Amino acid sequence: MSETNARHVTYEEIVESLRPDAPDVEGPVLDEIARSGGGYAAVTKSRVLVMDSRNRMAVISSPGGSPGDPHLHDDFNEWWVAFGGEMRYRVGEYEPFKAHFGDIIVAPSGYRHDPRAWKGEMCMRMVTGKPGSNHDLKGLEPARTIPLEDHWEPPNRIFTPLDYMIERHGVDADWQETVILDQRNRVDMFHVTPGGPMATLAGDVEAWWVVLRGSVTFMLDGDAVNAGQGDVVYSQEGELSSVLVDGDESAIYIEVTAP
Repeated sequence: MSETNARHVTYEEIVESLRPDAPDVEGPVLDEIARSGGGYAAVTKSRVLVMDSRNRMAVISSPGGSPGDPHLHDDFNEWWVAFGGEMRYRVGEYEPFKAHFGDIIVAPSGYRHDPRAWKGEMCMRMVTGKPGSNHDLKGLEPARTIPLEDHWEPPNRIFTPLDYMIERHGVDADWQETVILDQRNRVDMFHVTPGGPMATLAGDVEAWWVVLRGSVTFMLDGDAVNAGQGDVVYSQEGELSSVLVDGDESAIYIEVTAP
């Protein structure tokens, strides 16, 4: 298993490290946990991938139907990338919604949130929060449900599906848009077509990337890092020189830097 802040961690390695110990974790195992009084922690596995100057980023996996752990944070915005299976989110008073691989979810500071593993043996979510945070603040169950607004635009939508971004910009040309911008992070989504390097916002700052579609090569301090869908790439300050698409298909990735 790679250490925290490894230059490159593959999606396959992440999945293997979080694979359930029990072969039938969705059925009898969950029933037994319920009978014994076990909860969220009993069926959840996690792995910290990045600890940068502002964030603790981890991938969490639970089987579909697992108990949730609703809570809130009063001093930072927490955000996720859906990373496998089907997730169900409830953020504040907004109506619940389903999220799939590549979708981005934000819980603003003070908003009670309840990510639930909904369907699949491994419902994975990449969560980025503040180092040292906890789940002690539980908040109250919302008294009403209000719809998510379709006309909201990035950044900082509660729910930004990957398909929404593709429909918004298309796949015929290179594009970049900020999807999260707050006091701690700037998260930009890039679509890169084959044919040449794509300039990014990073280079002289600490940064990390998650590939959401396709295959790309990050040139870091003279080394070529070939990353595919679901891979995580980390660089220290001043390492990135270019990003190039591998093959004939375009690629999409997010870049996380300081604001």
